[in-house]
Amino acid sequence: MRRVLVTSARQDGFVLPMLRLVRAMTARGDAVWFLGGETYRERVEAAGATFVRLPYDEAVPASRVSDPDRRSGVRELGRVLRTLFLDTVEADHRAVRALHDELRFDLVVTEPLFVGAVAMSLLPREERPAVLVVGFFPLPFRSVDTAPYGSGLPPAPGARGVLRNAALWAAAEATVLGGVRRAFHAELERLTGSRPTGSLFDLPLVADAYAHTTVPGFEYPRRALSRKVRFVGPLPPPPGFALPSWWDYGDARRIVHVTQGTYANGDLTELVVPTLRALADRDDLLVVATTGGPAPDVVEAAYGGPLPANARVERFMSYEHLLPSCAVMVTNGGFGSVHHALRWGVPLVVAGTTEDRAEVNARVAWTGAGLDLRAQRPAPERIREAVLQVLDDHGRHRRATARLARAIAATDAERSVLRLADELCCGAPAST
Repeated sequence: MRRVLVTSARQDGFVLPMLRLVRAMTARGDAVWFLGGETYRERVEAAGATFVRLPYDEAVPASRVSDPDRRSGVRELGRVLRTLFLDTVEADHRAVRALHDELRFDLVVTEPLFVGAVAMSLLPREERPAVLVVGFFPLPFRSVDTAPYGSGLPPAPGARGVLRNAALWAAAEATVLGGVRRAFHAELERLTGSRPTGSLFDLPLVADAYAHTTVPGFEYPRRALSRKVRFVGPLPPPPGFALPSWWDYGDARRIVHVTQGTYANGDLTELVVPTLRALADRDDLLVVATTGGPAPDVVEAAYGGPLPANARVERFMSYEHLLPSCAVMVTNGGFGSVHHALRWGVPLVVAGTTEDRAEVNARVAWTGAGLDLRAQRPAPERIREAVLQVLDDHGRHRRATARLARAIAATDAERSVLRLADELCCGAPAST
């Protein structure tokens, strides 16, 4: 039996996938503690873990989705990293160290943005447990082959691309990232006695291993990716949602599913409502919207009247039933939502530029899995045009998603993470 500490920031997109791993660990007999926000106590305990509350739980907002000033790009990403993670790194790190001093964990499993747990890797190995980072967004690490994370730029070929990337990284470091990186590194040196090296986005690589929850075909090729990075495939969607009474397998209409996920769903007029408007007159389509939490009547209120006859709205749907029947998914580009679509080979129309969405959506377009509208609030006309283009593309996007679906089907994320955890706990960290 291993003693494991799992940590995560207070966002469904991170916490809920981590809880799938918690269930897998507790099911095989590991003793698991989960450090997180009070909101998740019941779900943590239902997964079989011991809940430990974050020390600053009431002082930090649970999400930024209602922030009217959300913006995109490298500059905004730097601001978010500073305000949401640098400000809490000391409290997080001291909480993790105190728990380890008391309980002597064999392993810490965390996501990249819980920097206080990642920082445990900077301590001498004999003073700390093994540290495994599980990534739920596109690879952020600096590379000669990629533009700075947050720019949403796909690779450019040959020497021209290398020169472009070098110039962009230098500009980002000089204007935005350099100050944040120095502040992060100085704080981590103060807390651990060891100063990290590399770019701000390379920090998760100080851990013993990085489990990346996608397949190589969804990532840009890099000539020097650290061997610590292991592609484990995406975690499956949560089970257990009952089918609504209106569901009818005999309905011949093609289904278009629209969602803003579980994080950026505070304003459903960004994508859900425009999609309903875009396809309101298409009697040959059934538009199924999920809110990711808010009550369905919020959508009707935002729509400004009765919903179209071809629209159905639910908080959640069972993706094991919905997605195999889908012709297109329209989404703002949440990493989890996109991978759920890819698992069933569903082509995508994506629209979102904040948080990690510019990077996710650029990869959707780069792989050929769908169309990227490159907008936070696309007009209904643009959504309509894109959906109809994907529906009538003679299978081009569906062939691309089918390739990714086959790659995903060959993975078992839970088993791969557990195997990697065992490797680390046996004293064989992933090689650099």
